[in-house]
Amino acid sequence: MFNRKTTFITVVLETALAAAVALGILVLPLTILWVVENNGTIDWMAAYRAAADAWLAAQGVPIQIPAQVIAGVSAPAFLVAIAPLGYTAVILGSAFKIGQRMASSEVLWPGWLATSLTYGAISFGITGSAQAAVASPSVTLGTYLPPLFFTVVVVAASVLASPPDLGVATLPEARERVQLRSWWRERREGLGWWVNVVAPPAVRAGTAVTVILLGASALMLAAQWAINWISVIRLYEGMQLSLLGGILLTLGQIALLPNFVVWGADWLTGAGFAIGSGSSVTPFDTQLGPLPPFPVFAALPSSHLAFGAVALVVPVVAAAVSTVAIKTHAAAMRFEFASPIAAALSLGIPVGLVAALELAMLNLFASGSIGPGRLSEVGGNAAVVAAVAFVEVAIVSTVAAFWSTRPDAPDNRLIARAKLGKAPFESGDVEYVTMPETPIRGGFEPEN
Repeated sequence: MFNRKTTFITVVLETALAAAVALGILVLPLTILWVVENNGTIDWMAAYRAAADAWLAAQGVPIQIPAQVIAGVSAPAFLVAIAPLGYTAVILGSAFKIGQRMASSEVLWPGWLATSLTYGAISFGITGSAQAAVASPSVTLGTYLPPLFFTVVVVAASVLASPPDLGVATLPEARERVQLRSWWRERREGLGWWVNVVAPPAVRAGTAVTVILLGASALMLAAQWAINWISVIRLYEGMQLSLLGGILLTLGQIALLPNFVVWGADWLTGAGFAIGSGSSVTPFDTQLGPLPPFPVFAALPSSHLAFGAVALVVPVVAAAVSTVAIKTHAAAMRFEFASPIAAALSLGIPVGLVAALELAMLNLFASGSIGPGRLSEVGGNAAVVAAVAFVEVAIVSTVAAFWSTRPDAPDNRLIARAKLGKAPFESGDVEYVTMPETPIRGGFEPEN
């Protein structure tokens, strides 16, 4: 629909607008706070730099905090290296929308070039302007990491997403979309029949396990905050914030809610997570040291839970339900595999592997460092969570796969006869029906 020049200019404007909106979401409330509560000693650039640091942190850029006095307390140098995934989702969501709209263009590469150049220039400018004595983001990572993430999402969406409905019945598909899809189809077919038969149901079931764990974690956290609402209010009161300050703190905690949901999923697997070095939050035991007085921490258990081990039922049920539910998608497996054991293992192990890899990836983004000293380790250990989840899910999915991937009985009977050297069909297996014949023109013909 759009030619090269139109695509390039349009994507430049959309990318710049997306970056401005994402940064403005933070700059605007911080500016209001600076105007309302400024005592004349703080420059507005402090509010802007705080917004810029959060914008960069949401895209994986670490922020170096030198040794200084914070709130009257001497603090050593530390690194803030954790992504507020709620804010990250907003940024990557805008990238997806740009790529989806680009999918209706006649050519895609000018849009890809426009995205990388525009977002790279914006990221370089924001990184440079955010440098200060109190906090300094990594110049190298700040320049290259945000445009890398943003461009990857735009490219993937422009190739894989369905173009928006523009009121046109048929649109010529971009050559890049056709070529990349054809290339991927050829690569996938070249992987062999086993991967093509097993991968689709395994990815479906493994992803379903991850989604169920995250959903259960979100419900659990909501229940914990509802039960401990008095503690939440006391923590807000203890911080002695103004109304606007309380609103900003709440928005910051909302941006971190997806991180907590991931950590709750870690807790449900039994691997648990940490809020500081040496701490441990698991269904079996909870050991917490000094914590920042953030109201969101009211959801953490303060001691050992008598029935905490019941949480392990969630991944078990999730694995069983997900594996059974994809029976219709495992029809090819029931045809290709002759042995129930081989079929079950071929599905159960990949399902566990998919769930483990997804949880590990989520923990890599959701965990990190939020402060000095012991707060340099916050969140789940990706390797431990992946290992525990793999064992739990693979075992249960393998058992459930005996039902969802069990080969059909006729196939088993034919293979058993082949192993014994017998003919596929014998008179005792098949009931033959003779058709009456009637003479016609000197010959015979079956009656209808």
